[in-house]
Amino acid sequence: MEKETKQTNELALLRRIKKGDKKAKEQFVKENQGLVIYLAKMYAFTPDILPDLIAEGNIGLLKAVEKFDMRRNVKFGTYAYFWIKRFVLRAIIREFEVLKIPERYQELKDKVEDAKKEHMFKHGVLPTDKEIAKSLNLPTEIIKKLKRYTSKIRVISSDYYDGEKQVDLFDVMSFEKKEELNVWEILRNQDMLESIFERLKNKEKKANVDMWLKVLEMYYGLDGQVPLSYKEISKKLNVSRQRIHQVKKTCIQKLTQEWKKMKKEENRYDKD
Repeated sequence: MEKETKQTNELALLRRIKKGDKKAKEQFVKENQGLVIYLAKMYAFTPDILPDLIAEGNIGLLKAVEKFDMRRNVKFGTYAYFWIKRFVLRAIIREFEVLKIPERYQELKDKVEDAKKEHMFKHGVLPTDKEIAKSLNLPTEIIKKLKRYTSKIRVISSDYYDGEKQVDLFDVMSFEKKEELNVWEILRNQDMLESIFERLKNKEKKANVDMWLKVLEMYYGLDGQVPLSYKEISKKLNVSRQRIHQVKKTCIQKLTQEWKKMKKEENRYDKD
């Protein structure tokens, strides 16, 4: 009953916002700060970037309000999660671009490590920033900035991507685009999602389908749940983070394949 009341109030606010009610917009942003802060904290790699990520998350929230179709059978929180996360990750990319590093972070970091080893082998001492910069033909300031970030950064690590190793931020973004943009057409339509899972139950092992659904619900915060990280899901289900990542990846592949089949079937039906 409480959930239904909350959803009714939420829809009422959204209708007012769509009509240009500024007070309703302020109230709505305030009421949804929990999700914005949750995602900003999840991806903040240094404490000083958190306020910027929250600000960007709020822009994503407003974008979700603008794009949200109240006629569709999907909860606003599920839809907003996608947009908030997208804007937060874009802000992180911009923060990295401020470094003006000419190559990807991990590649440059590896080159610096190689330069250090070579200098140690030749001279028996660690090189200065200036010496590293000279050997790589780069400005000294870039080496200094890289060191500052390396000392603070949590490069969207094991909690986020594959649960076992750190990954390049740029790889994470390419994964986000391919995976989440493809699956969103399915997630935003509850009827379609249920239809696909019913089809999968007739083709796959029940235990696998149940696991896919469980992980999907936890990760994307479906059915009004708070979205969880790989680490949080792995603790709840008592399996490794790597396993959770693999389950989610497999689930999305299956959903996408089945969705495409349904689309083809619809097109054939329309032609007939």
